[in-house]
Amino acid sequence: MTVRQMMLALVSATVLGVTLCASGGSGGGGTAGPSLSLRINDEMAPAGALVQMKVLTTEASPISGGRPGFAFDAMFTAAGFGMFATGDLAGAAVVDGQHVSVSYITNGALTSNYPIMTVSLWIRPDAPSGTRTLFTMDPQAIWNVTAAGPVYAKPIPPAIITVGGTVSITDVVPGEGVWPAGTVVSVRGVGFNSRTNIRVNDAGVKVIRIVSGNELQFTLAQPTQMRGMKITAQNPENTAVYYAYMRGIVSTVSSRPLLAATEPIFSLAPRTVATFPASATLLANQYQAVALQNPTAGRVDVNVLLYAADGSLITQAPRTLAPRERIALELMEMFDGVAPSEGSFVRVTASAPIDAIGLLCDEGTWTVSPSLPLESPR
Repeated sequence: MTVRQMMLALVSATVLGVTLCASGGSGGGGTAGPSLSLRINDEMAPAGALVQMKVLTTEASPISGGRPGFAFDAMFTAAGFGMFATGDLAGAAVVDGQHVSVSYITNGALTSNYPIMTVSLWIRPDAPSGTRTLFTMDPQAIWNVTAAGPVYAKPIPPAIITVGGTVSITDVVPGEGVWPAGTVVSVRGVGFNSRTNIRVNDAGVKVIRIVSGNELQFTLAQPTQMRGMKITAQNPENTAVYYAYMRGIVSTVSSRPLLAATEPIFSLAPRTVATFPASATLLANQYQAVALQNPTAGRVDVNVLLYAADGSLITQAPRTLAPRERIALELMEMFDGVAPSEGSFVRVTASAPIDAIGLLCDEGTWTVSPSLPLESPR
């Protein structure tokens, strides 16, 4: 399929789905008909550590996209977002103080095998032990459900976050990709000791080394997909459950306020080629961006190329991504002020598979709409 054919397929593709409204607190509700049960578990973590909130469903419901939102107390800072789908997924989380708005699209589905979404929050180091606060889903949150008729969420009570306990998981490295047997996995956090019990995907695992109170390691017994791996750390005082994902390290911050406040969510097959349509006829408040992330253990050479509609090269922006490095830049930032022309397209090439998604930013509505590469299955 040519680039032009792929672009036409993208434009003509439609998403089969209906709207699912998830209501937080004790209000909300929906009309009569099928309903979907969502829940957010209560969590506990010590001050200065990370707590991961999980939005779960008890049913294997194919949720193909949406715009959920969340609110939390000022003692927390958003640290990262994970989403887990059966196919490719592109997402964007716009962080505005203690409120987060997320939009995402997937060609697969989100099911009951994993949380629909995880939201990781840093707890302030000076947060008093015993403090209890709420994590609330926005009553206006919207999900798209691939189903034959309207489905409404049952009311979702806020989750309670308690500052306390001794153990917390803050990161898992590697966090995505299929890694071979023998790979050493690093679990990072606080409160690890010889009494800490570690379970992986609800099965026991032999810890090969306690590096410190902030890191322990185990070895994969077989080839394993790391994204979505459930890791449980248990001390007598509390239990921490963490779903692994790649939390990229930001190297360059966009000068665009909305893009700078946006965290891309990558949950797709890494690739060496990714193509995105570019438009010269956006509204005054809109612009396009590309987000890239290196999930490998080595440096990757990347080239971002801008092509005219006739396939001729307009400009290019070669760069090298360090392991775990993540960037999200407006196209004109990426190409040193060169603007796309009508019918042009962007192609990302890489010396090893990387994560790549497109972003359409609208600073008038303060929203970001993600897109998958044209090479993703439709």
